Amino acid sequence: PQVTFLGHSISKEGIKPLDSKVQQIRSLPQPQTVSQLRRFLGMINFYRRSIKNIAAVQRPLNKFLHNSKKNDKTPVQWDEESISSFNTLKEMLANATLLAHPRQGAKLTLNCDASDTAIGGSLNQVHGNTIEPLGFYSKGLSDAQKKYSTFDRELLAIFESVRHFKDIIEGREFTIITDHKPLTYALNQLPKTA
Repeated sequence: PQVTFLGHSISKEGIKPLDSKVQQIRSLPQPQTVSQLRRFLGMINFYRRSIKNIAAVQRPLNKFLHNSKKNDKTPVQWDEESISSFNTLKEMLANATLLAHPRQGAKLTLNCDASDTAIGGSLNQVHGNTIEPLGFYSKGLSDAQKKYSTFDRELLAIFESVRHFKDIIEGREFTIITDHKPLTYALNQLPKTA
């Protein structure tokens, strides 16, 4: 059995975007104005917790929204990068991840990473031999943050991911996973009670 609620399909396996909503969004034509693009991105962002690394893919489209008003009728000047971003976002939505329901007592892992333009994290739970995703988080970096060292960007990814998922991880033990060796070394130097 499954239930439809606020554009999502909820079953015993987990929660995912409703297929009919996904098809409606995928059938939308390329937006012609900034206002239409804002509407499209709003629909995509509604499902962002089910889509890994969305901020990095969305970056070429976000530039059109910079300094624009809500009902801006300015034509979008599409280029190869923004067209690719638009089409990739539709595909990412079609392949959105089924998110598991949180299990009491399950071991939690928070995978965090940073690039030159975005940061992100995924919260997972370990159930038996299976890793089940609970949600994804990603955010584009500001111009100032893009100038951070790799160490600082990776640390920012951890900080923002913990803050984003705090309602689930607060009061629970969890493991942070990062591929940045200097940060791993620095964090392992902290007292275990911290």
